[in-house]
Amino acid sequence: MNTVKRVIPNALMLGEVTRMLLEGHSVVISTKGASMSPFIRGERDSVELLLEPRVQVGDIVLAQIAPGHYVLHRVHRLDGQRVTLKGDGNLDATESCTLADICGTAVAILRRGTRRLDCRAPRWQRRFRRWVRAPRTARRIVLGIYRRIKIL
Repeated sequence: MNTVKRVIPNALMLGEVTRMLLEGHSVVISTKGASMSPFIRGERDSVELLLEPRVQVGDIVLAQIAPGHYVLHRVHRLDGQRVTLKGDGNLDATESCTLADICGTAVAILRRGTRRLDCRAPRWQRRFRRWVRAPRTARRIVLGIYRRIKIL
C-alpha cells in the first residue's frame, strides 16, 4: 500500500481546522517553520488544538492575523480584545489580532507524532517563562546554535 502525501494550501486547510474546532473537535496539525523554536520544531512536531473559552498570556494559539493568513504563536500580551502574538524563536517580531481571530489553543505538543507533551503543564510554563526572561543575547545565541545543529 502506497502512502501519498498531499500538500493543501494553509488558507484552505486551516479554515477547515477552524470549522472543526468550532464544532467542538480536537484537531492535530503538523507544524512548519522555525518561529516556535526551541519548543516546537517545524516538520518534526505536531500540535493538538482545542477551542478554549479563555486565552491567557503564555498560551500557544492558532490565530488568523489576516484573511487566509494563520500563525501558531504564543500569546505575548493581552490588552482588552487586542492580542499580541510572538513566536518563541522570534527575537523581535510580533503579530497582532483580536480575541475573535484566535481559532484554537494548543493543549499538547506531539514529538515525532508519538510522545505527547502537555504544553499547559506547570513544568512547560516555567520553561517558557525562563526563556522569555533570558537576556535577548542569550536567546539569540541559543537559537543560532539550535538552527545550525537542531539538537534541542
